[in-house]
Amino acid sequence: MKKSLLLWAGLLGLSPTLHAQTGSRQAAGQAVSADTPYATDFAEAYRRYPAIPRGVLEAVAYTQTHIRHLGPTEQASCTGMPLAAGVMGLIADGKGYFRENLGLVARLADVNADLIQTSPRAHILAYAAAYARLATEQKLTAADPARHLPVLLALSELPLAKDAVSTFTLDSHLYSVLTFLNKAENQQRYGFPDYHLDLQRIFGANYQVLSSGTAQVSERQVRGEGQTFDPNSSTYARVASSDYGPAITDLTTCNYSSRGGVAVTHYAIHTVQGTYASCISWFKNCSAQVSAHYVVRSSDGQVTQMVSEANKAWHIGSENPYTIGTEHEGYVDDASWYTTAMYNSSAALARDICASGYGISGLRTFYGAATTGTFSTGACVKIKGHQHFPNQTHTDPGVNWNWEKFYTLINNAPTVTTLTAATGTVYDAGGASANYPDDVRQCQLIAPTGATSVSLTFSSFDVESGYDHLLVYDGANNQAPLIGKYSGTASPGTLTASSGKMFLELRSDCATTRPGFAATWSSAGGGSASCPTDSYEANETLATGKAIGVNVNNTAYVCPAADVDWYRFSSSTTNNNIKVTLTTLPADYDLELYDAGGTLLYSSTSASTTAETIVYNGAPAATYYVKVYGYNGATSSSAYTLRVSTQSVAWSSSAAIASRLNASTPEQPVVTITNPVQAGTKAWLTVTGYDGPADIVLRDSRGLPVGASTHAEIVSEQPLGYLLPANLSPSVYIVTLQLRTHVEYVKLLVQ
Repeated sequence: MKKSLLLWAGLLGLSPTLHAQTGSRQAAGQAVSADTPYATDFAEAYRRYPAIPRGVLEAVAYTQTHIRHLGPTEQASCTGMPLAAGVMGLIADGKGYFRENLGLVARLADVNADLIQTSPRAHILAYAAAYARLATEQKLTAADPARHLPVLLALSELPLAKDAVSTFTLDSHLYSVLTFLNKAENQQRYGFPDYHLDLQRIFGANYQVLSSGTAQVSERQVRGEGQTFDPNSSTYARVASSDYGPAITDLTTCNYSSRGGVAVTHYAIHTVQGTYASCISWFKNCSAQVSAHYVVRSSDGQVTQMVSEANKAWHIGSENPYTIGTEHEGYVDDASWYTTAMYNSSAALARDICASGYGISGLRTFYGAATTGTFSTGACVKIKGHQHFPNQTHTDPGVNWNWEKFYTLINNAPTVTTLTAATGTVYDAGGASANYPDDVRQCQLIAPTGATSVSLTFSSFDVESGYDHLLVYDGANNQAPLIGKYSGTASPGTLTASSGKMFLELRSDCATTRPGFAATWSSAGGGSASCPTDSYEANETLATGKAIGVNVNNTAYVCPAADVDWYRFSSSTTNNNIKVTLTTLPADYDLELYDAGGTLLYSSTSASTTAETIVYNGAPAATYYVKVYGYNGATSSSAYTLRVSTQSVAWSSSAAIASRLNASTPEQPVVTITNPVQAGTKAWLTVTGYDGPADIVLRDSRGLPVGASTHAEIVSEQPLGYLLPANLSPSVYIVTLQLRTHVEYVKLLVQ
């Protein structure tokens, strides 16, 4: 696809607040990345207090607040748990349970506590001063963060005790901090070194429980991955000297009661307004008078069970008797806490509850727009937010929770009827003459053989207004760009899918049916050549990815349209610098690199048939997955070439540029951006081979700018974070960068 056409394919608006790179320097000459609002303050703290290992302050801040200043207007937690304050997430009033570490920091740093709560800079510097004082007293140096665990525990708000629950929460806090330090993308983004922390050695056998989502914990013991959690060998102990199978069972001894014979009929989604470890600890506090059945961790989706489903947890006031409730780590005003891992894990928990005999159907999951307020959906919707139940004042999970995504993950295996004729007629689940029934999820894929476009014209349309909906997508499934969501009696008219495939999804609630719809489709572009034999098929998913060797060429096909190819390979500790190239492209194909857990690491999405390249220097020895797919359903019966190359020395930027541009113009900058992303989260933009100013303009599908132009200072190969608006519709957009001499374009897929 030509860049001039790509420009009008649909563009994404960015937040008007853009944090550019700074000129501050670290001791080793590394640039301090300013893609967080407080990079300058963190840099100043490290200069003042050299005993603090670089990266530790950001690691604590990310664990506690995702590096966001929590002010006095922050929404209170529906659990009654004390709210943290500032960038480092300190507690001023522990309500007789949490340690009041804000006061401790103020005393150690000799700074007024009120100033710490109101000024982000004073907050960061005070925490750093307190940290440095404790580190100096213990004769610790910045070279080995693993020896700093006593300082991290001393400055935590979590209660100090040697029982199983307290030691587990303390270890969970430390695990989050050290995991942050171990991630290569954080080392690059925040400019700190790789300390090569051996988490298995640090946490011992307890590491299996801390890192696993399939552990079991009772009042007397904790088991995970075949290991027993030992409170006596927990980090704090050394320093101081179930209903849902995958969950850690950490049942509270209080803060619950009998359901009194009331049946479970609903499931409530909450946001903690705090951290995972703090929430677990708070629910163990018998004075809190609050609890939930489950808590989910943001970073990896680990689930801890606090109350048996047979008992009534105290999480939603008058609606407690008939509900199961789950708290999600994070804050309602910060979408970054709602990670893919959290959504996937929480949806798996919801599917288990649906299958547990309560009569809760996944089809009764709320999928409307996320909002900031409270409103009751009525009893028909069974899986919904705290804010959707009657008699509530709390508004979690709030405007940043993606209900449509959650609905799709819970109902992750729909039956799909595929229609391959060039023309035909489709009806709702009631057929040509009857009303559609209640509790329907009808999925139909119109995919005429070889079609380049599909048009659908409605002859009748009547679905229950505001409660039942028809969703239409331009592509092979409900992850494709949404054409529209229709309800009521107004006809959608004629809809066109430019991908050559159109996906229809009808959803109905528990009451009131209507005549539904009838529509006739036609297609264009049929009669394309059949697909050649591909020796790697079937490899449409990560789980079915085919093994390939390194430093060899592999040829295959993206065919038919919307075909996706997955491959897997392994790197070694010696040859730990990876370059993945996609060449001889017959169409606009894109490239992505994932870790074994399914997390997207890098993507390459150049326009048209430009070669795609991903470079990952210093990659840990592990199994990785490569995904090759056609942009917007692009396909061809001609082969592409995929090559994974590894070597012991880092791949140079010039080599990457030359490869990305097919060695034609190695001086031209290369622009990449993380794909796919979610509305309301950050997209990370990287420009290789260019340093200097850039004006960023975003355009909608008509080519019109969305928002004002944004100015940034680009540093080559330094990721620049953009916070995306929360109200974007799923689609493909283009980010345009006006550099000194020309404009660069990069595609962005919002899901």
